Amino acid sequence: MTENGPLSPSLVSVIIPVYNEAKYLGEALDSVFAQDYRPLEVIVVDDGSTDDSATIAQSYPEVVYLRQENQGPAAARNLGITHCTGKLVAFLDADDLWTPNKLALQTNYLKANPEVACVIGRMKNFLQQGMEKPAWVADSMLSEDLVAFNFGALLVYRWAFDSVGMLNAKYFIHDVLDWFMRFNDLRLVSHSMQEVMQLRRLHMDNISQAIERNNRERIRALKDAMGRKLMRDSIHFAG
Repeated sequence: MTENGPLSPSLVSVIIPVYNEAKYLGEALDSVFAQDYRPLEVIVVDDGSTDDSATIAQSYPEVVYLRQENQGPAAARNLGITHCTGKLVAFLDADDLWTPNKLALQTNYLKANPEVACVIGRMKNFLQQGMEKPAWVADSMLSEDLVAFNFGALLVYRWAFDSVGMLNAKYFIHDVLDWFMRFNDLRLVSHSMQEVMQLRRLHMDNISQAIERNNRERIRALKDAMGRKLMRDSIHFAG
């Protein structure tokens, strides 16, 4: 395993994939630049948007803007990873926000705990302004902070993607679940922090609302994980 080494302070590369989310992107970027941590490298990966996402991203002089043909969020995140130069990597979806102390809390924890490969905070949902609560949103989803089963509350060492591999672009929704399970396959060390670090916007275009596809991909990711375990067990038995 690669040594984490000192963090005092370390460049954090922030990767924001965007696809036709111009109406939210500026708020997401503002929440990144409002962080009480520096230095930052901010990369927006435009996944073939046809709205004003490019104009908004390029209006921020500090932003590195990349564009690809539409391939999905996993491929967009991968492109950002291949171009980032930071020792640490964070992700934010273009329709979500960060709390101002996210990166400071997480970098301080990693500095104090060099055996940890990644940290993940908690998240709190909020409704897009003017939107009535849909039937699929339980009251508890808005009143309680939750474990963040996504990359929006994550801070991870760049070397982890060399060890675990990149995100699997065959997954449109559960690329992150698949990556975390491969991370666990290697028994790398993670830590869950109790502070809310991600504010997840609920709106009518959230991809997680595609319930049938969501369920299919979750089952597929679990089957892939079981297949890897069976392969490891058979190699161990044969050895």
